[in-house]
Amino acid sequence: MTMEIGKVVLKTRSKHALVAFYSEIIGLKVIADEADKIALGVDDRVLLELIEIKQGKAPKQVKTGLYHTAFLLPSRAELGSFLHHLLESNYPIDGAGDHIYSEALYFRDPDGNGIEVYADRPRDEWQRDELGNLPMATNEVDGDGILMAGAELDWYAAPNDTIIGHVHLQVSHLEETRQFYQTILGFQVTTEIPSALFFASGDYHHHIGTNIWAGRDLLKMEELETGLAYFSIKVGELDVLEKRLRAYDIPYEKDSDTLITLEDPNGINIKIVTNTKS
Repeated sequence: MTMEIGKVVLKTRSKHALVAFYSEIIGLKVIADEADKIALGVDDRVLLELIEIKQGKAPKQVKTGLYHTAFLLPSRAELGSFLHHLLESNYPIDGAGDHIYSEALYFRDPDGNGIEVYADRPRDEWQRDELGNLPMATNEVDGDGILMAGAELDWYAAPNDTIIGHVHLQVSHLEETRQFYQTILGFQVTTEIPSALFFASGDYHHHIGTNIWAGRDLLKMEELETGLAYFSIKVGELDVLEKRLRAYDIPYEKDSDTLITLEDPNGINIKIVTNTKS
């Protein structure tokens, strides 16, 4: 069963402040604007939703939830063009990393939600161990090389091929997280270190990252706290997954033939949809 990330949904006190950032800096376009919700994306595909909660409040301590949303650009040239745009905007960058299989830029939105914008290297350049797993590496990025790769491109907006390549989550317990995403949902562990696990479907490096870098036993977010509301996972069909959820006695709700809603062991909300839905 092939799976990929659909969209990320964030709770915010001011949807208009965030929509300005995701439009002007990330380059997404507004696809739908409702009373308390704005959907943004590319080519009429929703990648991000902002839900406005007027009584919302920022968590006073680190909770389980979003570490970062990772926007995957189609090429190194597009990443270079985006880096030119980011530098010209004077928006603060937290860091960058060469992960061997990808090159990535890191920063935060005005609410403090983590963001990664990255481009994958060609798959024949990915370095795997004897078991086919991808070693964990964060090397210095060749910023000049990335800028040169994008020197001929003008940045107007996120390219139409932009997707949510992965989501990275802050979790409470790695072993319970492994059991859920690997055994129950059916992802494979592609990279493992004592403080983090990375999961993928198919031969990708990871669709979901998880870590305990902020500590163990984190509390889950409260309903009115801003941050991650949920993220969606797209699958081909739901029958196999639903049987697995029943076999492991995992609580879930099924709203229709195309949507399952559930929580992971860390209290993080997930919606699982068929590929025909976002």
